[in-house]
Amino acid sequence: MRLTVVLLVFWLGFSVWAQAGDVHYQDYIIGDQAVGLGGAYTAIGADPSGMWYNPAGMVDVRKNSLSLSANLYGIQDSSVGQEEFVLPDNPISKIVAVPSSAGFVQTFGRLDMKGRRPYAFGTSIAVPYYRKSSTAEEGTSQDPVLGPYRHGYHRVFEDQTLWLAAGAAMRLSDRISIGAGVALAHRSVQDAASNFIASDLVNGEYRSFRSAMMDMNFSNDSLMLVGGIKFRIQENLYLGAMVRSPSVTVYSKGSLRFARSRSDGNGDVGFLPTPDEVSVESESKINGEARVGVAYFIGDFLTLSADLSLYLPVDYTLVNLEDKQASSALLIPTTVERKLTINGNLGAEYKFLGRYSIGLGAFSNFASSPQIPNEHVTRPTPARVNMFGGSFAFGLSSEHSLTRLGFAFSRGTGEDVIAVNNPGQLALEAQDYARVEITQTFFYFFLASTFMY
Repeated sequence: MRLTVVLLVFWLGFSVWAQAGDVHYQDYIIGDQAVGLGGAYTAIGADPSGMWYNPAGMVDVRKNSLSLSANLYGIQDSSVGQEEFVLPDNPISKIVAVPSSAGFVQTFGRLDMKGRRPYAFGTSIAVPYYRKSSTAEEGTSQDPVLGPYRHGYHRVFEDQTLWLAAGAAMRLSDRISIGAGVALAHRSVQDAASNFIASDLVNGEYRSFRSAMMDMNFSNDSLMLVGGIKFRIQENLYLGAMVRSPSVTVYSKGSLRFARSRSDGNGDVGFLPTPDEVSVESESKINGEARVGVAYFIGDFLTLSADLSLYLPVDYTLVNLEDKQASSALLIPTTVERKLTINGNLGAEYKFLGRYSIGLGAFSNFASSPQIPNEHVTRPTPARVNMFGGSFAFGLSSEHSLTRLGFAFSRGTGEDVIAVNNPGQLALEAQDYARVEITQTFFYFFLASTFMY
């Protein structure tokens, strides 16, 4: 029997894991005190995470500080509610060890009347984004033309970003501080997938089949500059602002291998491997950002803060391949478009009994991806899910340390594009897609400690 069906491309929520790094800006909140304040930290910035919020705040560190923050365990969950599409039996839910950060701030210079030093130097390392997933599906289905057919899909995907930064801050006057720094962003992606479909079962063996495999990895490095200012409006009221330049890609490398094979059950057999390993060029542009924040301190026991951040639009080629056959094997979009996006953060921290604190925060995590068109979709497209979240932190302080334990939660609904369960299409060559509604949830616990000496 002539095989008219080939591979099914089972995305299994691929857009959720693989593309969130090119969609959202606040999946995880970096820092120690910043987490408990829901990321509203631009007008404070007084620890090593100030490198990411406002480097000018580092000069307000009273003692040399070493900060460690580990988001211990989390759940990434996604669900789509239409049964006619290819989905796993259960919602996509993954327990993961998620991003962490560490940093150091050294102050120096002569003490002023308030016990502050005029200069500070800081370094910070953070993992603001990390996704890892593995998926496997195999089973037997029924088709009116083919009869029973066997199909399977296996995929392992990992996408992570590492940021390293160094900067300095200076107090210009009793009211104004400035700071600046440089950051390196390293992104690494690994994607391996294989799938098959087989029919025409005779004597326990399938005589007609199609199969394909793809193995790709790439990494790139980008540089960006950051600068900030912190201004004391009155005794307990502070204003902070930060700008970050668009990144410049300075290094890229990668490779891709793929192969396809087929048999039509009548002696017609084919095999198409890559003649050689295909070189992959990539870039992950980080767009320019501007943040402004305000913080109000009521005595030594209550901190109130709010931030507003603006992310400029940016377009870039995530993966660049000259080989047309190699391009058809990719399971991710080759180009990324990010729209102008604005996010907000609110936070409050209450200190009591001298040693303890409770922090509450709220934040938005709007999607920067374009609107998904209503008409027929012909290629994979990043999900568009607008999310809202909150955080809680309990703190315990001593003479030389401050430890916070808490959690952060965010959830949102929107739209995604997944492959249609249609066995009459050529996988990796002419797959059809459909626009669907999707729900995403992130939940993770964190432990953060700052050591002062």
